[in-house]
Amino acid sequence: MAASRLLFSLCTALAVAAAAATDTLKQGDSLTAPATLVSSPSGVFELGFHAPDPARPARLYLCVWYRDTQPRTVAWVANRVNAAAAAAPSLTLTAGGELRVLDGAAKDGARMLWSSNTTTRAAPRGGYEAVIQDSGSLQVRDVDGTVIWDSFWHPSDTMLSGMRISVNAEVRAQVRGPPERMLFTSWASDTDPSPGRFALGLDPANPSQAFIWRDGNVPFWRSGQWTGLNFVGIPYRPLYVYGYKQGNDPILGMYFTYTATNTSLQRFVVAPDGRDVCYMVKKSTQEWETVWVQPSNECERYGACGSNAICTVVQDGKAKCTCMKGFKPKLADEWNAGNRSQGCVRNPPLDCQVNKTGDGFLSIPNVKWPDFSYWVSGVTDEYGCMNTCRQNCSCGAYVYMTQLTGCLHWGNELMDVYQFQAGGYALNLKLPASELAGSHIAVWKIAAIASAVVLFVLLACLFLWWKRGRNIKDAVHRSWRRSRRSSTRSQQSAGMLDISHSIPFDDETEDGKNHELKVLSLDRIKAATGSFSESNKLGEGGFGPVYMGTLPGGEEVAVKRLCKNSGQGHEEFKNEVILIAKLQHRNLVRLLACCIQGEEKILVYEYMPNKSLDAFIFSTYHFHSSSFL
Repeated sequence: MAASRLLFSLCTALAVAAAAATDTLKQGDSLTAPATLVSSPSGVFELGFHAPDPARPARLYLCVWYRDTQPRTVAWVANRVNAAAAAAPSLTLTAGGELRVLDGAAKDGARMLWSSNTTTRAAPRGGYEAVIQDSGSLQVRDVDGTVIWDSFWHPSDTMLSGMRISVNAEVRAQVRGPPERMLFTSWASDTDPSPGRFALGLDPANPSQAFIWRDGNVPFWRSGQWTGLNFVGIPYRPLYVYGYKQGNDPILGMYFTYTATNTSLQRFVVAPDGRDVCYMVKKSTQEWETVWVQPSNECERYGACGSNAICTVVQDGKAKCTCMKGFKPKLADEWNAGNRSQGCVRNPPLDCQVNKTGDGFLSIPNVKWPDFSYWVSGVTDEYGCMNTCRQNCSCGAYVYMTQLTGCLHWGNELMDVYQFQAGGYALNLKLPASELAGSHIAVWKIAAIASAVVLFVLLACLFLWWKRGRNIKDAVHRSWRRSRRSSTRSQQSAGMLDISHSIPFDDETEDGKNHELKVLSLDRIKAATGSFSESNKLGEGGFGPVYMGTLPGGEEVAVKRLCKNSGQGHEEFKNEVILIAKLQHRNLVRLLACCIQGEEKILVYEYMPNKSLDAFIFSTYHFHSSSFL
């Protein structure tokens, strides 16, 4: 007897193990607790009956959960409305391809708790099978692999990688009743999988954005419009949780697909409190960690400030509400008391509403675009989008994005505008000209400052140009004087007398004054030296004699008369004279004048009654040519 019981227990354990090792439920078979189906080939997910509430272990639900994470994490629930109360609920697959959860064994005529609500007109040869995938999807398909039903088309509260999200659930078999909305509905609590108060799905009126609704139809959170790259209401998001792409199906219409961007296990869950939370498994501990959540502050909740108001976040995630420019609180007393739900109204009205004149636009940066946008066809550029909004008095704002959203318009009720500290997009708000005057004044201030800077630069350039012109003019005058001097000297060399001419120099003397070198005629020098009298002769060097002379003013000078065979030409002599004249110093004999006439080349120095420095050094009084040249 004992041996038979042992054998029976062993067979039961082997049967359970065999059931757990498969991923498929064949048509006509049943799955009862504690047996499960395990996804293949990696065994990521497991399907079976589970009691989420440890305090109520008899309340069983058909669930798909992650197989290797702790605590057990449920991704999908079938019989959310009706929990199994019997000790052994079952899952069966009918001949028509319908899945059913029964409160007991099928042969006992048990009550049906849930069904996939699908049938086929004729069962295919070979029948159907239900298979759990490594993606977490439970599929019903025929032997050829054609899927007629998928749990991904009817999610519970969790969005998994590989899902296709649309307004209505996808249908590939005959379904009884109206089309089913595709919604991710929260649990009633962390341990109660029955439908909760919050549901996430695409907006039927504008499928380019997602909503979380409370109690069926009250907006709680909005993702903002899809730009082709991201949702405008989610300006920043970690790359490893951002894998959405938009598509279009001829039957379903616009939809989104979500694909995890790395190999870690990820899931989005609509929590019982209405938040959309993204979890990721830490590979080191196989535990879930929160990596993203929305809404995370008051401004992210739908319409936190009412219509025509901007919400900004201040300390501790609190919301600060401000009426847009050109608007005032609709109910001032309630607004000041902290109730901003009624929002703001225009004050003053648009010009097009009063006198049909043109309105302008004010760009508001870094915002989550308002709700209730509509796409304008036939517009191909920014100007066209702006102009069509200006001509339509019912248009309150516009946005144009090339090759992404195109041209979007809004009416005069701008709802759910959230301004970020960074990120987001600009919104062009329509305003009457009077409200734009302040902006124009600011523009004119900037223009005035820019004009002043340009004028200053222009005046500086004119001053530099004038100064350069004067330098050029002075250079011309110097050139003219040089030309005149050259002409005069040529005349002197031809025998003409000039007793008033002088050579000016730009260089300054030690006292800071400019000086000039006089050019004396030969007759004046002869008169000063007594026609080079021997009695006035002071000495003679290798290049000619030196005479003492007295100029008409009584100034005594030393006159050096260069030998006619010295070998110097007029140009060489002039160059040396100019060089010596520039080398004026208190310890050097000053060159006062010169004479170039015919073959005569004469230098006139100041007279030194106490002899020159070399007389004291060499004790010999003579005039060496290097003392003067």
